[in-house]
Parts: sequence; structure tokens; C-alpha cells
Amino acid sequence: MTDLINKLRGGYYTPNKVARFICNWAITSPSDNILEPSCGDGAFIAAAHERLSKLGCTNPEPSILGIELYDSEAKKAAKCGGRVITGDFFTFCTDKINGAKYDAIVGNPPFIRYQDFEERYREKAFELMHRYGFSPNRLTNIWLPFLVVCSHLISDRGRLGMVIPAELFQVKYASETRHFLMDYFESVSIVTFENLIFENAQQEVILLLAERHAKDKDRGVRIIELKDADSLATLTPRKIQTLQPKRKLPDSTKWQAYYLDQRTIDLVSRLLEDPHVRRCSNLFDVNVGLVSGQNSFFVLDKSTAEENSILNSCVPIISRSFQLDGLCLTDADYESQVDLGRKVLLFLPKNRLSAADLQYVKKGEMQGVNKNYKCRIRTPWYQVPTSWKPDAFFYRQVGAYPRIVLNKTAAYSTDTLHKIRFHTGVHAGSAIVSFNNSLTFLMSELMGRSYGGGVLTFEPSESRDLPIPYDPSAEFDFEMANHLVRQERTEELIAHVDKVLLEKYLGLSSAEVSLLHAGWQTLRSRRMRRKKR
Repeated sequence: MTDLINKLRGGYYTPNKVARFICNWAITSPSDNILEPSCGDGAFIAAAHERLSKLGCTNPEPSILGIELYDSEAKKAAKCGGRVITGDFFTFCTDKINGAKYDAIVGNPPFIRYQDFEERYREKAFELMHRYGFSPNRLTNIWLPFLVVCSHLISDRGRLGMVIPAELFQVKYASETRHFLMDYFESVSIVTFENLIFENAQQEVILLLAERHAKDKDRGVRIIELKDADSLATLTPRKIQTLQPKRKLPDSTKWQAYYLDQRTIDLVSRLLEDPHVRRCSNLFDVNVGLVSGQNSFFVLDKSTAEENSILNSCVPIISRSFQLDGLCLTDADYESQVDLGRKVLLFLPKNRLSAADLQYVKKGEMQGVNKNYKCRIRTPWYQVPTSWKPDAFFYRQVGAYPRIVLNKTAAYSTDTLHKIRFHTGVHAGSAIVSFNNSLTFLMSELMGRSYGGGVLTFEPSESRDLPIPYDPSAEFDFEMANHLVRQERTEELIAHVDKVLLEKYLGLSSAEVSLLHAGWQTLRSRRMRRKKR
């Protein structure tokens, strides 16, 4: 039963050391009124009771209100030293709150996807979101309305302390919430962890500590990076106040930028206004690769194509980024992939099927391939739609380095890669080499998305928006650049491009270039550490 409730609540309960830390920070007076909007088994109720007692409150229970949807958990929480109401938090707010304000709101709201949240409760949550000027959608996770509604229940000098998914930093559906938090709270401190703090859930979280009112010197954003929950023992509220806050970022910026020092943030902001720094969309179009409907049927190796006598009905395709090497795909490179037995052939028969084609199509129908969504909505189902062949490939998922690879072959690409078409007048080789610079790579970390596992992912829109310093008159040795990347010497290429474009073209000092490079490495290192968890 406990596992079921955990699943329905969207996560697991907060470790006591985390609940104590948040309550010790958020509760500052023995007369504070405290709200826990989703109290579970009562970890925050107990921590709040303990904190009020230490501050001199002789009867903490009336000052602590917890709300919990599940009766079995509410009964546990009620034994922890506070008043507990069994019911839905959003219904409670809609029906009974009537403008009540709390000095401290603490908790760990459930991490539940839109479709998994019971509709009657979801409607109440979204109704409140709309009331406060938000536009939730089907991507909205339910922790977000908990955060927004609770923020509006904080008193003018109150504090909010919550365990929130780290996706707050980057996901698009939370962008208006990031904007709201920066406007609504004068001081925001964010505690991040190198290691996961939930034993039984692979959920990366942060601690959000927000103050409605702060002294001038404390206004802004602080990022505190810790190894694990045990490290909270060394982080006192006074120590947090000694950290220099950073100025608030523009609304559109993802919060990973707060991991950079203020000098780097200011430098990047300045460069993004420089007319010599373009968007990739000024140089080329980016779109998704082709969608076959089932790659295991349509994307083949040579031996499978020969076994089915359909080799003549296949065309070249790149289906995975590991099939690319360096900055250029040549015919020789492609043939080597064929010889290695890689799946680089796309079954793309002509309108008139040969006997072998027909036999292979029937095999697909026996396997039910024709019933897959992308297949059943097209006629004929086995004809994969193609458009323009890529001038280059853009890595959709990135490990150590973002990459664009020139296509000197007739190969298409699947949607595991984005395809590029250069604008008229743009020198493809020069644009590809120019992409390998510290500014573009730093912004890649900020504009892409990483949900775990250390991989950075780009949608076409994010690829198009990446900034790139591009000097049409710069003369790069493309073959040398390609050689360096194939020799795993990308850092040497970056240093060279930085010298040409960032220093000579944009006029940056070597110290400023070093700031950009170090900033990129900081963000990349944080992302790639997730591989080791």
C-alpha cells in the first residue's frame, strides 16, 4: 500500500535532515504560522514543531497546519505535532482560504504528471493557476501549481522552503514560473546536490528557499552546491546570508546560468547583444530528420538488405550519431559504415514494387508494422516520406561536445539527428568550424535540456536559436579542423576558433575568452556528472 501511495503522490517522502534544514531556515519566530500543503507522513510537521519549540513556542500545534490527500498518511502526520486536514490542497484553497496568509510554507509537493493527476483535483489546481495569471498546459507537472499557489499564501515578510524537481531550472513549461519567482520574491536561494537525496527514486531535486522581503544586499539569487543531504549540516541560515547574491537574469534565461560567476553572466549578456554574434537560424535551417515509423523495419544493414533481395530499393541514411566521425561524412566514411555492418540503409522502394519488395512489405504487415501510428496514417504505409537531403547533420543528443557534421554524401538522416540546410551565400565549412567556440558551447549548455544521464538534448528550435560568432571573411582550414576532431583533439580546435572569432573578430581579451571557456566547462561538468550517479 505504501508503494502505491508513493506512486500516486508522485515521489517519496522527505528525509528528516532535509525537512529540519528547510524548517530551520523558513521559521524565524515562535509566533510564525506554518503551512505544509502536502504533508504525507508528517516529516515537515515534526520538523516545524521542533523548530517552534526551540524558538520558545510553548504550544506549537495550533500554529502548524498540514493538508494531506490520503487518509492513511494524514493519520500518521497528525501524530507529529500539528493540525492536519484530510483532503485536496487546491479545493481547500478555493473554498476556505479567504485571503489567509502564512509566515512560513514548507514542503515537498508531489511530482505527478498532468495525465496521472486526478481530473477533479487538476481542475481546481489549474483554476487557481489561471486566477493568478498562469497558462498551465498538458506538460505541467503538478508540483508547479503547488509552488505557485503556496507563493500567493505567503505573508509580506514570509518565507517559502520547498523540495522541487531540478527541472525547474530548464523546462519550458516552468518558464513563466521562473519569471514569477524572480518578480515575486526579493531573495531566492537554491540548494543543489551532486548526489540524489531520495533513496528509492531517481529524481534530481533542489531546495528552493524564497523570501518575500529582503535587505538590499540580500536581493538576488544564490546558488549553493552541496554533495548530498548530509552536507546540509554545515549550511546554516547565517552562512547562506554571507554568500553574495547574483543579479536576476532576463526572463527567458534558464537558471543553469546561475552556476556561472557574475562576471561571466555579464559578459555573455553583453555578447548576446553584439551584432557580430548571430543566431544559427541566420546561417542555416534546422529540422528533424525523417521519421520512418519503425526503424527496425525500415533502417537496415547491408546483409539484411541482401538477404531480402531489396538492396536496390535502399538508399543511404545515417541513423545514429556514432556512425559519424569528425566534422565531415564522405562517401568513403559511409562505405566504411556499410562494411562494418551498421544500419545505414533505408528501405525506400519505388512506386512500383519488385517481387522482393512486395515480399518484404508483406513481412512487415505480418509483424504489424503497418499498424504503427506513423505508418497507418500514410498511403502507402511503407513509403517513408522524405524531403530535402541534409547539407549537414546536427547532433540532437550531445555528450562532451555539440557538433555539426558536413554531409558530402547522398545520405538522409533519421530523427535521431537534426538536418541542416545552409542559406545561400553561407560557406558551409566555415560555419561548421565557427560553431566550435566557447561562447556557442556555453550557450548550448544553457539552451539545450538535460534530464539525467549526462546527455544534452536539442529540439530544432533550440538549435536554431544558438548564438554563433560568424565572420564571413574568416579563412578556416576545414580539413585540419576535421582532422583535429577525428583525433579527439577538439579542445585544440576550440582554442583556435576562440582566437580567430572571439579575440580577433569580437575583440575580447584572452581573460574574457578564458571566462567563457571556464563557464562552459563548469556547466558541462555539472551535466556530465549525472552519468556517474
